[in-house]
Amino acid sequence: MIFKRIIALLIVIFIFSCQFTQIGAMPGVTAQAYIVIDAQSGRILKSHNANIKLPIASTTKIMTAILAIETIEDLNQKIEVPPECSGIEGSSIYLRPKQTVSIIDLLYGTMLRSGNDAAATLSKFAGRNDPEGFISMMNKKAEELGALDTNFENANGLHHDNHYSTAYDLALISAYAMKNATFREIATAEKYKAESMNNIFYNKNKVVYQYKYGTGIKIGYTKAAGRCLVASAEKDGTEIIAVLLNDNNWFNDSYQIFDWAFENYKCYSIVEKEQFVKYTSEKSPVFIEDSFRCVLTDKEIKQIRFEALIEPELLSNDSDTKTCGTYNIYLGKTKIHTGCLITK
Repeated sequence: MIFKRIIALLIVIFIFSCQFTQIGAMPGVTAQAYIVIDAQSGRILKSHNANIKLPIASTTKIMTAILAIETIEDLNQKIEVPPECSGIEGSSIYLRPKQTVSIIDLLYGTMLRSGNDAAATLSKFAGRNDPEGFISMMNKKAEELGALDTNFENANGLHHDNHYSTAYDLALISAYAMKNATFREIATAEKYKAESMNNIFYNKNKVVYQYKYGTGIKIGYTKAAGRCLVASAEKDGTEIIAVLLNDNNWFNDSYQIFDWAFENYKCYSIVEKEQFVKYTSEKSPVFIEDSFRCVLTDKEIKQIRFEALIEPELLSNDSDTKTCGTYNIYLGKTKIHTGCLITK
């Protein structure tokens, strides 16, 4: 009974891949590995080598930034830069030892300028209360998100033989991060004035100002990883995330991917939060717990099917709002989403 209830409370499927109709061919992509997903549902629209483990350079900082945002209570507070966090090789915002800077400025410096010193400072501060430190927190978060082929050894993405991820895992992490309003505001910014440093940061990610519908999120480069890009774009309520690893044509490839996706797919609202479903045998009204949206082709939307599974034994609890079962969404014969049913 307890096990069934736990399962009923989970959203079981976020990531799926299915093609039922003929759509326009996606342009050629030169990346060693790539994936294209619907940011809302996680549906995989196209991929290549999406599960091979590769170095990911500064796209690492997506995890660094979202974890710092979630961990640090006051993002406007000012902290002192630890001496060991200055003078780090690679991209930098040129922090000085014991310089006083704000957390929010460090976040922008991490995401827009890819400052390795900024990422190191954030990780040192955010991980101070965890006995295993920030890197352990990053790996735990990756596992929690289902990014099971990812391992972090640092917060900035400098090369380490045991520091890697996959296009698929980065898509999971990025879709999660972009749902956070603070992270999204940072990743979308073309430029930012860092008051505590008396500096202006211009975003290295050209997607936000070169592509008409660009919304973020992070670039990365090391000699070992090549050019890595996680890019997002939104048009008419349809948001697409593309991850390209080791791609010399990174920006142009992402723009072609977005054009292809927007031409062939659009986002549909399949069910809405608190939407009425039916009455139970006890005449209690049953509702959808949370909304579900998904990108589909014009033909696929006609193949959507809804199934409600009410479990009477769950109605015996004493709370005002009771979980009373699950529902499934099918695209043709393929289950694409499972959610909870509630009664009030």
